[in-house]
Amino acid sequence: MANGSARSKQDLTDWQPANADEYKQVLSIISPQLHPYVAEHAELSTLMDEVREGFNRDVYRTALDAIGEELEHHFRYEEDFILSKLANHIPTEEAGPIKKLKSEHQIIRDRHADVSKLLGESPSEAVDKELMQKMNLLAYLLKKHIEKEDHYFFPLVSLILTEAEKDQIAAEIAAAGRHSDK
Repeated sequence: MANGSARSKQDLTDWQPANADEYKQVLSIISPQLHPYVAEHAELSTLMDEVREGFNRDVYRTALDAIGEELEHHFRYEEDFILSKLANHIPTEEAGPIKKLKSEHQIIRDRHADVSKLLGESPSEAVDKELMQKMNLLAYLLKKHIEKEDHYFFPLVSLILTEAEKDQIAAEIAAAGRHSDK
């Protein structure tokens, strides 16, 4: 397959390209302590748009590296810094946002592992076709997850958590070496 000549056959009509104005609006409705998460989402969302442009192993490799960074740090920080505090206000992990986000994180982790393994295989028409389909699905899942967090979860967390809890999240992000001016 020639780079850029193939398109995924998946019909993902609810795909919305990254939009800088939309991210500014999102930032305006969430607490400043959570802005680093949205900034990372904006960068990753733009990269997922590149994945959708067509088959390109170099773009896929770059995207998988970025997603790997997301899995290693961003997801873990959300789980450790935010979800742990949200558990003080939502006393069950059997249903609700804590369970749903952890479940989505695991699905994305699993899909990332599948695509990473496939990218390591020798190129062939069959492998490339499967790679494109799985990479596009991973990009779609991640993009929808980002939208859910930015438009629903972070505004909710901004209202539910106390200022002290949000300040603690910001301190934990800073201590972990993560910040919004990446």
